[in-house]
Amino acid sequence: MRLFQMFMLILLGGALIWGSAAEVTGYLRSRSRLVRTTGVVIGIDEEETRPGVRRRSALFRFTTDDGETIETVSSAQTWPGPKVGAPIAITYDPERPWDAERTGVLVFKLCLMPFTFALGVFFIVLTAQELL
Repeated sequence: MRLFQMFMLILLGGALIWGSAAEVTGYLRSRSRLVRTTGVVIGIDEEETRPGVRRRSALFRFTTDDGETIETVSSAQTWPGPKVGAPIAITYDPERPWDAERTGVLVFKLCLMPFTFALGVFFIVLTAQELL
């Protein structure tokens, strides 16, 4: 059983490190292209994740510099969610405008990445100490 726990900690630590690194490198690759604009909340995307638990994300619309209108869902899950019709700051990559995100969500994710990376390293170091 102990071996299974160590294996799971290595997998969890690796996933945290991989996810954090992927998020930061994705941002660093695209940061010179990122464009900020203003969008508007056009609805709330509600999804029941399990009985009694609802996930609410903003469905927003914005227009790119090329004049293309994009509708997408934020990756942030909030309760009760932003009000329909509210203007929100949007950051998008002109090469992938469908992956646009609310600016505050992007900043929050980037601030969270060092902690998730450190937690992943902690899990792996903890397991390595047990093995040695």
